[in-house]
Amino acid sequence: MNALFDLSGQRILITGASAGIGRATAIRLAASRAHLFLVARREEKLLEVKTQILAHYPQAQVELIVTDINDPECTELIAARTEKHIDVLINNAGLALGRDKVETSKLSDWEGMIQTNIVANFKLVHLVLPWMLERKQGDIINICSVAGLYTYQGGSVYCATKHAVHAFTRVLREETCGKNIRVMQVSPGMVETEFSKVRFNGDEKSAALVYSDMTPLSGEDVARMIQFMLESPRHVTIDEMITMPTDQGSPTTVVRKGMR
Repeated sequence: MNALFDLSGQRILITGASAGIGRATAIRLAASRAHLFLVARREEKLLEVKTQILAHYPQAQVELIVTDINDPECTELIAARTEKHIDVLINNAGLALGRDKVETSKLSDWEGMIQTNIVANFKLVHLVLPWMLERKQGDIINICSVAGLYTYQGGSVYCATKHAVHAFTRVLREETCGKNIRVMQVSPGMVETEFSKVRFNGDEKSAALVYSDMTPLSGEDVARMIQFMLESPRHVTIDEMITMPTDQGSPTTVVRKGMR
C-alpha cells in the first residue's frame, strides 16, 4: 500500500521538453527508467537532451516528437508516435509574452498565450485521457504557476491563462476521482529558464534583471518535485504543489540583496 510507485517502463509524454523545466524533468525521469516521449519545436535542442540522457543512461528509452503543440496536426502525430499509449502526461509547454498593461498590450501576444497555455494544454489532456481510462490507470501533471493563484500588473492575460489551467485541473481531478488517474499540478514562482527571455522577446538584459540579486528556482528544483509526485504511492495524489524561491513571497514580493 505504501510502496513508492515504480516509474520504470512508464510511457511519459513531456511537452516543452527542449529546455527549462521540461528538459530537467526528462533527464531526472530517465534515471527512473521511464520510456520518454519528448515533445518540442526545436529538433536540435531535443537532440541535445537525448544525447545528454544517453550519455548518463545508455539504456534509456527516449523518443523525440518534433512538433509545435499549436499545430492542428500535433495531436494526430502524438497519437501515431505513441500508439495511443501514454501512462503519464506532463503538460509543461507554456509561455508569457510582454509585461504591458491591458490598453497597450498586443492582441497577437494575447492570442499566443491563450493558444499555447490553454487550448493546446486542454487538447493534450483530451487526447490522452481516454487512453488512460481504457487502461484504468494514468497520471496527468499540469504545470501551472503562482500566476494562477495571484494576479499582478502587466500580467493580465498570462494570469488569466494560468487561472484557466488551475480551474481546468481542479475539475479534471473531480471528474476522474476514483478511476485510478492522478491529476496534479505544480505552481512555481520564479524559475530561471528561458521563460523571461521569451517574455521580453529575446532581450537578455531585461530577462536577467528579473532574477538579479536573488536566488530563483531552477528547472531541476521543479523536476525533483514532479518526480516526487509521480513516485508517491498510487493511493497518494498531491493535488497541487505551490513552490517559490525563499526570496519570493508572492508574484510582486521579491526581496533582493540590496533590500535586506
